[in-house]
Amino acid sequence: MKPSVFQKILREKKLLLPPLSGYTDYPYRMILAQFHPPFLCTEMVNARALLQNNWRSKQIVQLVDGDQYNGVQLVGSIPEAMAKAAQIVAHMGCEYIDVNMGCTARKVTSRGEGVSLMKQEDRACEIVAAITAAVDLPVTCKLRLGASKHALNVVSLSQKLVDAGSAAITIHGRSGEKKFGMPVDLSIIRHTAAAVQVPVVANGGISNGADAVHILQDTDAAAVMPGRGLIGNPWIVPEVLSRLSDQRYSPPDLQQKKDVCLQHLDLLVSFYGERRAVLKMRSILPHYFSSCMFLKELKKDLQQVTTASHIPLLLERIQGTQTHDVYRGVHHR
Repeated sequence: MKPSVFQKILREKKLLLPPLSGYTDYPYRMILAQFHPPFLCTEMVNARALLQNNWRSKQIVQLVDGDQYNGVQLVGSIPEAMAKAAQIVAHMGCEYIDVNMGCTARKVTSRGEGVSLMKQEDRACEIVAAITAAVDLPVTCKLRLGASKHALNVVSLSQKLVDAGSAAITIHGRSGEKKFGMPVDLSIIRHTAAAVQVPVVANGGISNGADAVHILQDTDAAAVMPGRGLIGNPWIVPEVLSRLSDQRYSPPDLQQKKDVCLQHLDLLVSFYGERRAVLKMRSILPHYFSSCMFLKELKKDLQQVTTASHIPLLLERIQGTQTHDVYRGVHHR
């Protein structure tokens, strides 16, 4: 896909799905593909590990069939390695490449990767230039406002990254030391959108269609990227797309949530094996039923589950009423 085509579709659809480490793995992207997002992206994958043919890295970059465009997010700090990794995923059929310049995990930043690249502007630009020279694919960059609140350089760095060849810029509206739940600064995203000619994607604080409309209006961004609101909620895709196109949206009922959750479980078991699948579902399943009463009890009971066959039994305890869903565990029957 040419950068110009990527930009055109991004501006039309106004939605770019995120790379979420630990969540947008192959099984969940198979679920998401059923909801017809314009773009899907893998979890971040380390470029050096990919070059070393690491089995876990090969799992991460497995692409999903569907009518969406598939992207891979690369993390690294060595331009040559990033370029070679880009060639590998391009050969696999990847259609765009995202460069991680926003991850705050210490194991990533200690290697000069992730958000640390925002402190190394020349190196960041060298990475983008190296990838665009190596593959004929759109290259996007996912940044924060800055590595810290004392170094908010996203506007100037975005301009340099565009000059280096970036086809779009995604901005998470918090600086490097801020975690989930902190306020998102939309004004700096708006300044960046006005300062560059490529699409800017606003990320942070988007949990539903109304959030998407609000943030687009407040930032003049070309598109939005939901974050953790995507976990256990593939319906955010049709919800956002519907709201942005003034179409009617019908939220899922309880049985639909259960059905998709169980399909997710089956895909996890097939991909990872039962033990790892169950461990993953302990953190994923509560997101499917986040508005359920007695959610703490559900989470507690879920921690005791060791086999996949027990999870449908837990779901049977979630019952709907006229106003809300209720988890009727052993203490609430």
